[in-house]
Amino acid sequence: MQVTQQTRILIVGAGPVGLSAAVELRRRGMTPRIIDRDPGPAPESRALAVNPRTLEILEPSGATDRMLARGNRIHHMIVRTPERELFRFNTKNLHHRFNFLLALAQSETEQILAELLGEAGHPVEWQHELTDLQADGEAFRCAIGPQEEIFDVVVGADGAHSLVRKSLGIEFTGESLPEAWGLADVELESWPFPWDCGVATLSDDYVCAFFPLREGFGRFVSSRADIMDSLPPDARVSKIVWQSEFHISYRQVETYQQGNAFLAGDAAHIHSPVGGRGMNLGIEDAAWLAYLLCEGRAGEYTHLRHGPGAQVLKMTSAPTHLLASRSVWARFLRTVVLPLVFGRPLVQRFLLSRMAGLDTPAPPWLGHFPSKP
Repeated sequence: MQVTQQTRILIVGAGPVGLSAAVELRRRGMTPRIIDRDPGPAPESRALAVNPRTLEILEPSGATDRMLARGNRIHHMIVRTPERELFRFNTKNLHHRFNFLLALAQSETEQILAELLGEAGHPVEWQHELTDLQADGEAFRCAIGPQEEIFDVVVGADGAHSLVRKSLGIEFTGESLPEAWGLADVELESWPFPWDCGVATLSDDYVCAFFPLREGFGRFVSSRADIMDSLPPDARVSKIVWQSEFHISYRQVETYQQGNAFLAGDAAHIHSPVGGRGMNLGIEDAAWLAYLLCEGRAGEYTHLRHGPGAQVLKMTSAPTHLLASRSVWARFLRTVVLPLVFGRPLVQRFLLSRMAGLDTPAPPWLGHFPSKP
C-alpha cells in the first residue's frame, strides 16, 4: 500500500523501535499515532550499544547529534583472562566516519526520540494500552482502553510478548536457554582500563564483560547469574545502581507482516545480547518499514528484513554458547584458538563490520555510508 497523510497508522510500543518508526514516518510527512501502556520511557538502562548503522539511520531526524552529545564513544574491545590480554579490537580501524560504538542507555535513546516527536507536535500517548486487535477488511479494529478505533496500518513494536503478534496468530518459534545470566550497572571506585574500552574477562567457566557508559560508571554482564560474585578482581565497585538476571532466547517469526499489520524489533526476533545487535536491528526494522510504506513497497518488508534477522540470530548463537560453556574444550577454544584467529587483520575487519551493523543491506534512502576521510 502507499501511505498518505490521511492514512491512519497506529504504532504499538514506544521503546526505541516504535519511537524510531514514528520518527521516520513523521520525517516523511506522516502522522502516526504511537501508544504505550507504560507511564514514560524505561527508567533502566537496558540496551547500551548504538552501532554506526543506527547512527547513520537516525542522523536525518536529528537524533544522532543528540545521542552523540550524551553517549560515550567506545574505541577498543579487549578480551582477556584475569592474568593477561588475549586480543583486542580497535574500532578506529573501521573505515567509517562513525568509527566507534556509542555507549548510551536505552532510556536516554528513548528520551531523545520521544523529545523529537514531542517537538514535532506528535507526542507519545503514554498509559494507553492496546487490549484487542481484530482485522476489519483491509483495516484493523483496535481497542485502546475503553475506546475502539479503526486504523489502516498497525505496527507491532510491543516487544517479545507482543499482543499484536499474538492477535495476528503469528508463531514465535525458537528456544530459550536454561542458564540465567546476570547484569549490574555500577559506579566504580577504581578500574584499570580507559573509559573508551569495553573489556571481556574470560574465567575458567564463565565470562564477565564491562561496557563503560561514562567515566566511573558502566555495565557488567556475566554468563553467571550471581553477577557480583563474577566481577574481575581488579574491579572495585562503590555502588550498585541496578542489578538483574535474564535468560537468553532465540526466536523469530516466519513472516513480519499480515496484511497491513507489521512486526518490528523484539516482536519479530529475539536473540543473545552478545555483539550488541538487538536494539540496533530493531531500529533498522523500523526505519526500513517507514521507508517501504512511504514508497508503496510494504509488501517487500518480510523479504528484506527476515534474512538480516535470521543472520543475526545465527551469528550470536555460537559465540554465546562458547562463552557460557564450562567444558575444557570450550576453555581451550576461548584462550588459545580464538586469539590466534581473531588477531588476524582480515578477521578483525570482518568482525568489526558485524559489530558495526554494516553487514546488512545498506538503507537505499541514505544513498551510501560515508567512509572515514
